[in-house]
Amino acid sequence: MDLQKIQNTAPKIPELVMQSLLTAMETGQIKVQDELPPERDLAATLGVGRGSLRECLAILEYLNVIETRGNRKIVLKDSSYFRKAVSFVKLSSHIITVEDLIEFRRTIEVEIVRLACQRATEDDLDALNEIMIRLKKDLRDFVGDAEFHASLAKASHNAYFASTMELLSCIIADLRVRYYKLPQYYERTYESHLRIYEAVKRRDEAAAMNEMSKHCDLVLDFIRESADLDLDQEDGE
Repeated sequence: MDLQKIQNTAPKIPELVMQSLLTAMETGQIKVQDELPPERDLAATLGVGRGSLRECLAILEYLNVIETRGNRKIVLKDSSYFRKAVSFVKLSSHIITVEDLIEFRRTIEVEIVRLACQRATEDDLDALNEIMIRLKKDLRDFVGDAEFHASLAKASHNAYFASTMELLSCIIADLRVRYYKLPQYYERTYESHLRIYEAVKRRDEAAAMNEMSKHCDLVLDFIRESADLDLDQEDGE
């Protein structure tokens, strides 16, 4: 499968929102220490939904471009710094970089489960178990999917891993939705999550690391399968 052929199929809403904000900064409409307009007004000005805007603002806050002060969002960085943030988000919008993304996820998430096996408290394990119960009841609970990975990171008790996984979940949210049309996607990903959870619960580091690595392979398969499906649908039109 030539991943470069499907580069333009990935959603780009967060990138477009950020680019609009960056343009406003470069033209002087938004300056450092300015307060951003209310979400409703900003979403209308940019022509995007408030959900997409919130996703973008959450990423920018994580990257320290903006800061929340009460109900206000204040711009902290200039357009030069902002441009770097936009470039970072663009990586998630191009399938050409998907192997880099999986390599990155594998590197941090395998270490996350290793630490979780050592450090997870009973409360951490209970939180993971509750998510697995949710996923079993509703395999289409994509929020639960994201929360599973975020909860694993919290169970590692490493603040950088926890924050990074929260950011990564925001960035790949649009990309994840593309998997849902795949045959048996829900069953396959649930079983993978279950094996990871059970290994962490047993505190079996080797098994947990192996299952997380397999999960990353599975995600890469999902991306390739969804790309093949998109191309087949285009050919049939």
